[in-house]
Amino acid sequence: MKTRNRFGSITALLGAALLLGPVAHAAPKKPAKTTQSAKKKPAKQADVRRVAVVASGPHAEAARDALEAELARRPARYEIVPESAVRSAASRLGQDPTTAAGASAVASELGLSALLVADTSTTGKKQQVRLSVRNGKDGKALASPAAARPATAKLVPVSVKRQWTALEKGLQKSRAPEAVVAPSKPVEPEPPLKPATPITDTTPVTPPAKTPVTPEDKTPPRKPVVVAPKPEEKKPEDTQTYAGTARRPPLVEGAVGLKLFGRSLRYKDDLFGVLRPYTLGLDVGGFALPGAPQVSGDLTVYPLARFKQGALARLGLTGSIDQSFGLKSTGSTGAVSYPTVAREWQAGLRYVMPFGQAERYGFEVTGTYGMNTFRIDPVNDERPLDLPNVEYQTAGLTLGLRAELTQKLDFNFRLGYLHPLSAGELNSDTWFPNASMGAVTGSATVAYRLNSFLDVRLKADLRRYFFKFNPDVGDNYIAGGAVDQYPGLSLQLGFKY
Repeated sequence: MKTRNRFGSITALLGAALLLGPVAHAAPKKPAKTTQSAKKKPAKQADVRRVAVVASGPHAEAARDALEAELARRPARYEIVPESAVRSAASRLGQDPTTAAGASAVASELGLSALLVADTSTTGKKQQVRLSVRNGKDGKALASPAAARPATAKLVPVSVKRQWTALEKGLQKSRAPEAVVAPSKPVEPEPPLKPATPITDTTPVTPPAKTPVTPEDKTPPRKPVVVAPKPEEKKPEDTQTYAGTARRPPLVEGAVGLKLFGRSLRYKDDLFGVLRPYTLGLDVGGFALPGAPQVSGDLTVYPLARFKQGALARLGLTGSIDQSFGLKSTGSTGAVSYPTVAREWQAGLRYVMPFGQAERYGFEVTGTYGMNTFRIDPVNDERPLDLPNVEYQTAGLTLGLRAELTQKLDFNFRLGYLHPLSAGELNSDTWFPNASMGAVTGSATVAYRLNSFLDVRLKADLRRYFFKFNPDVGDNYIAGGAVDQYPGLSLQLGFKY
């Protein structure tokens, strides 16, 4: 009885094993979760931004090299576009890439995400480095760290490294214009050629052996490539640097300052030796050196400069005035000093024609009407009768040449002819009624620019009136002619906007 029970138990266990064995074998095994597999995640590919550097100022090269070096250290983030491409596009579009509108226009042309702008110009007496990031989509400034000063060629890279963290935050926020961000349509691979169908023929033809095609023989499909804009052929104006691209004429320019002037009146062929020469200032060989003070100023306004482009935008209204103060003249005995007034003013039209690379040069034509007065006032109703008061009314034409010699120095030279319409007492019936006269004027100015608005000017000028008296028998005075000239030397503060 016990043997049968044991046999039954063994039989039951074998049956259960046979039933559960296939189920256990069919159950899927779960892979073991390892730490290494848990850490592996698909890496997110970073966006590569097209960035260009635009630098200006005396240390522009150092700033450009330092910024491009920082970008080159991060090739997975940034693609560098040459500055020459930016300036060429700015010249072609007539835009300033350092402004919001100009940066957006240039970015749309070149597909830029951002522009790094570096300015190393001088402010006041010290040079500084001003860096900013402009968004390619709308041209707005995304980062503008505080300017670093002082700036030298050796310290510019240090300033760039200090400000790079703030600049890169702005670069990561930058976006390219939508019209350029969209990638170009991928090129579809050409379909494989089908083998030609053999022509049916009664003659048995052995089909050609097919060349086995290996996976290496298959041409892989081309990847989408963003087509970079082709550089256009350079026109003559494209060779200009940005400093001269599509320059707008100024709305107003002028100067004000202190002038020292002199005067020398000399007669020729004084038959009776009664005509008294006059000198104001130190006399050196009959030429008076500047020494008497005057306040001088000039102003030119271009009223259409902000509304029009072309010829009319460079037509201006111009005027100038020189006014003396504290002058005295003595009589023939030297005992009495007489108040003396010296004044000159001019008004007219000026037209400027720029030319040359980057419009660094300009040709001027100025037409004016003016008056030059030199008057000795009486004391106790008496004044020297041997010194005629002059008041020259003139119409003149002046030609000028202006040039930017360097980034800081400007030069201006003018030469003109004045036609006197009258000369006051000197061509009156009392003195020389038959006089014929003319005048020439010239000036040379050197200006040192403090910034884009102000400069300091040193100016030397000369006005020279010459006469031929043509006397008749019975005239009060007999002389062949005279020369009346006014040299001047001015120190002025100039402005341009």
